[in-house]
Amino acid sequence: MLGLIAGCDRGASASFDPGGACTTDGRAAGAYPDLEVKVPTVYMDGPPETLDSGRNCTAANLGALASFGIAEVRFAGATWAFGGERAAVLAIFNAEGLSAESVAVFYSNSAQGAARTEVLAQSTPAIAGRAGFRIDTKTGERTQNVVVWPARDKDVVNVVIANDLPEARIQDAIDAFGGN
Repeated sequence: MLGLIAGCDRGASASFDPGGACTTDGRAAGAYPDLEVKVPTVYMDGPPETLDSGRNCTAANLGALASFGIAEVRFAGATWAFGGERAAVLAIFNAEGLSAESVAVFYSNSAQGAARTEVLAQSTPAIAGRAGFRIDTKTGERTQNVVVWPARDKDVVNVVIANDLPEARIQDAIDAFGGN
């Protein structure tokens, strides 16, 4: 699931044109500035190491989202690295008809299909008064937590991916969204 930590894209294409028809997956800093401004840019008192955005429209990268009728998903995400395997990604996903449940299924299916990854728990916490989803996994000695909940804006889903971080830092990442 670590390959998904950068937002969802598993491989950007050199010919990615964010303004053109979605015929290829891709991401780049500034690709969708309207989405990037919705991503928290302060976490643990500092800015992210990276902030970019992109879209996926191929079956390989849409995965389970396609089964929900999603033909294209746009995303933006910011990454903080803390040494070793420790990292956090704060991201948003946007597509017509997108729900927190469909994004949670995407991440859950990805985890279940990943080699050496064990799903430890799945839960449905309330976040900012909205129904969310949490998936906790372990790959070797590395833990990863994915928290997904609907944003205030229609068809937008917030995502926190924490890699080897304590519970308090996961909550800090959720809080960085400021209730959005």
